[in-house]
Amino acid sequence: MLKKIRKSKGFLFILPSLIGFSILYIIPFILGLRYSVSRSGFDNTFVAFKNYNDVFKSNAFNLALKNTALFMGIAIPLIIIISFILALIIYEINAPKFIKLFIILPMAIPSGTVAGFFRKVFGTGGFNLINTEYAMIVVVLIFIWRNTGYNLIIYLAGLSQLRKEIIEASMIDGANYFQRLWHIIIPLITPTTVFVGIVTIINSFKVFKDIFILQGNYPNPKIYMLQHYMNNKFRDLQYEKLTSAAYVFAAVIFVFAFLLFYFDRKHARKVGES
Repeated sequence: MLKKIRKSKGFLFILPSLIGFSILYIIPFILGLRYSVSRSGFDNTFVAFKNYNDVFKSNAFNLALKNTALFMGIAIPLIIIISFILALIIYEINAPKFIKLFIILPMAIPSGTVAGFFRKVFGTGGFNLINTEYAMIVVVLIFIWRNTGYNLIIYLAGLSQLRKEIIEASMIDGANYFQRLWHIIIPLITPTTVFVGIVTIINSFKVFKDIFILQGNYPNPKIYMLQHYMNNKFRDLQYEKLTSAAYVFAAVIFVFAFLLFYFDRKHARKVGES
């Protein structure tokens, strides 16, 4: 009886969050399906998958999808590697707190300030990369500069949980640093890397805010993202195209998250067997 009361108390504590999450996310997500299979936001005539077909035939959507995939393919692995290397260096040398603070600081700077700085450096008054075919480099730099600190914190927490006796035993067995890194540290830190990967995927979608401040609704075609496409459809009141693109976007996120969890489970089983 006491266990049931404790469980119900715990549920009551999280109930407000569940209600808020349902109202703001789950219910709109489900109701949005109606728009994606309707003729328009103002005409509920059922058109099945016509809107999805139109979206995939759209040059703007395909450009946005290609740019988003390119950005994620470059920025996500790059920031994970950089964050891990920095965290490893800080962990190994037991770096002073001010160094950690310096790396984390960009997280606290407003997007407008960040975009303004990068516009001055890489805009027409600077290197002028934003208006060229190399504009994606600027976006990747902004993303890495802003989000490395957050990933660094997670990696430092993961490294601090490593069992030192395993590393010390490998040192006694004669393993050099790179052998310990490859065969012990990286495998043991894999669950942390999976979590960092998921967080990085989520944060990668927020880069739209910086691009929007840099160049508005219709930026350089090289940095036209899926969020631009959806935002412009919202402005044009084309809710059927907006929701169709949003569900495609959600499917992409789900696939990435599923693959990360799959590899994490596979790795956990492998470690457990060994």
